[in-house]
Amino acid sequence: MIALEKLEFVSIKDNKDLVACVTYDFLIKYFANNITDFKVAKINPEYMDGYSLFAHYELDSFIGINCLICEVIKKDSRELVALLVPTGYKYNMSSIVKKYFNAKRVSVAPLEEVLSLTKMEYGSINPFGLPENMKILYDPLVLKSEFIICGSGLQKFKIMLSSKYIEKLPNSNTLENLAKIVEI
Repeated sequence: MIALEKLEFVSIKDNKDLVACVTYDFLIKYFANNITDFKVAKINPEYMDGYSLFAHYELDSFIGINCLICEVIKKDSRELVALLVPTGYKYNMSSIVKKYFNAKRVSVAPLEEVLSLTKMEYGSINPFGLPENMKILYDPLVLKSEFIICGSGLQKFKIMLSSKYIEKLPNSNTLENLAKIVEI
């Protein structure tokens, strides 16, 4: 058990009902030998979004990552892609992602489609359990912290894991400048 002041993280291995089924199945498939490295904590779902979560539980927002599913529109095709950036950053879709895919347009994917496709709850989408053919792009800033916190696929819970597992995700690539600072 790991405690971060106001959150108590327990092993996912012994608490698989605290994460979405697709998330647990993915972790067992790809990281079974390291499943004890993945922890989960109950949160108040009122604070499930990144900013609220880290303010309410007094955590460094840099350890949080957000996962956004976007649609990449090319001349004759459409593709859904997952983007990962640290909490407190925006996604640089209009220039960086658009250029990376040589796309006509990049935008946030329709919510109902995302929820149906991922089998995860709104506000708790994570890169563990996405469709196997979905590309995952992450900003290198995601790897700066030793461990990170992300959604569990269920609104009431968050996962904590070593950031090294982001690099080990199938179909994932780093993309410089994917994250841009939120200007206040």
